[in-house]
Amino acid sequence: MFAFCISSPADRGSSSRRLLITLFVICACVFPEGLWALAAAPCAKPPALAARLRTHPDAQAWIDLGNFYGDRKQFVCAQQAFRSGLRLAPNSAQLNYLLGLSLYGSGDVEHAIPPLQRSIQTNNGVLKPHLLLASIDATLGQPGEAETEWRAALAIDSSSDMAIHGLAESLLAQKNYPAVIGFLRSVKLDVPLAIDLAVAYNADGMPDDAIATITDALKTWPTSVRLSAALVTLDVKAKRYDAAERTAEACYQSHPDDVDAQISYMKTLVLNGDWVPARPVGKQMLTEAPHRFETLYFNGVLERQAGDFAAARDHLSEAESLDTNLANLHYNLGVALSRLNDPVRALEELRKAVALGDTQPETHFELAKALRTQGQTEDAGKEMVLYQQKIQEETRISTAASKIAQGDQAMDKGDFQLAAQRYQEAQTLTPENAMISWKLSLALDKANDADGEHKALEQVIAVDPNFALAQNQLGYLDSRKGDLAAAEDHFRKAVQSAPGFTQAWISLAATLGMESKFPEARDALASALRLDPQNTQARELSQELTVAQNQPHH
Repeated sequence: MFAFCISSPADRGSSSRRLLITLFVICACVFPEGLWALAAAPCAKPPALAARLRTHPDAQAWIDLGNFYGDRKQFVCAQQAFRSGLRLAPNSAQLNYLLGLSLYGSGDVEHAIPPLQRSIQTNNGVLKPHLLLASIDATLGQPGEAETEWRAALAIDSSSDMAIHGLAESLLAQKNYPAVIGFLRSVKLDVPLAIDLAVAYNADGMPDDAIATITDALKTWPTSVRLSAALVTLDVKAKRYDAAERTAEACYQSHPDDVDAQISYMKTLVLNGDWVPARPVGKQMLTEAPHRFETLYFNGVLERQAGDFAAARDHLSEAESLDTNLANLHYNLGVALSRLNDPVRALEELRKAVALGDTQPETHFELAKALRTQGQTEDAGKEMVLYQQKIQEETRISTAASKIAQGDQAMDKGDFQLAAQRYQEAQTLTPENAMISWKLSLALDKANDADGEHKALEQVIAVDPNFALAQNQLGYLDSRKGDLAAAEDHFRKAVQSAPGFTQAWISLAATLGMESKFPEARDALASALRLDPQNTQARELSQELTVAQNQPHH
């Protein structure tokens, strides 16, 4: 019987975020040499099977013939055989499955669905039809339908590796991040699943949990390029550039010939302006992957920085032909063209950079120069005003960053009063930065200044109402003061912002219990237990709610 060869989950491409139909390929079984010599005519039957079909043309004979063709990837012949068998046994789950499989193998994916559905309707307890139908649904961009089939497959075999990975991918495709978190907390992670869990955490507003997930996974798979690249991406998003570079460098040292490791390392070197170590990596990339976008882009940046503007123009222009959506590419190309006395194209590229969201002061400065060259002095003046404003803004942000660093050092030393003072100074400089107010609240909490902490947290949510950690902490402070209504409101906002935030669900359940809103408390607790079925605090609270709910009311 021809069968699926299912690729290992670890073989999935690093950019894949959906389970692709190529998880399945049809495998040709290896027969002893000379067993059958197929005739040149299409659908030629081997003598033994031909004789069986003349004397006993039952469904099994057609199944065997169809499998014979399927093993040789003669899918049209296989379909004819299975359809002949279905005329004798129209309700055969096996024949319907095999027909769907052969249609799938021939590339007729959509027509494979009805026979697979009939196979499942006839016998719902067989694993493979669910796996194939789920894979097809996922490939056709129907993650909800795929989810149903993956769950059905797991009900048959809870250890099915294919179904576990498929369900995670389908939930991610639906952006149902709390469901991803709850599901993956209950299974043994491998590299792709760890990345899926980190993606869900990060998308659900829990970047620290995302970083911790990948960090823990790297302890098990320390040489994984995919895990390293994922951690680098998370660190870059969190503006932890030094940490990102350390991770990328370690991966590159372990895999110097891996192009993805080279790209990840190069990205961090360019972000940190470490030009000296970046150049040999850039040359290596040009040798091993000369026409890849990242190779062209990063080498163009290096060449522009080194003053080799002609080489930068050539590499960046080729990179632009592959991807036009990177603002910094247009900026670097614009500068190179400007230095090569091509102001018309330079102006065009710099305007593209601004249109794509480039806010660097240098971009406005270069744009002003290009406009002035073209005689557009009024517009050039406007760009210079923007340049000055951006410089002042960068100075303000840089000063605030210095204050934050001083505050972090004070926190590490246990000097919480000094830390709060430095964070307060940074907050004054950049009141629009919710993270600074959050750090201030942490310092004030350590300094036992509950009123100051409350004010800092209010500033956090004034800037970012979806800052779940701040909403949760405000709920805790309000509940401690006895303001249960305010606490409930903050806990509800916390779980609305981050539905995968288990502790916030538990806090909400406890608050609702204290308000004698027992059905709502039970619902909140159920959400917590779905995310973390073994959570001790949630289990204890469940018992407390049962006792409280059964107490007589006076």
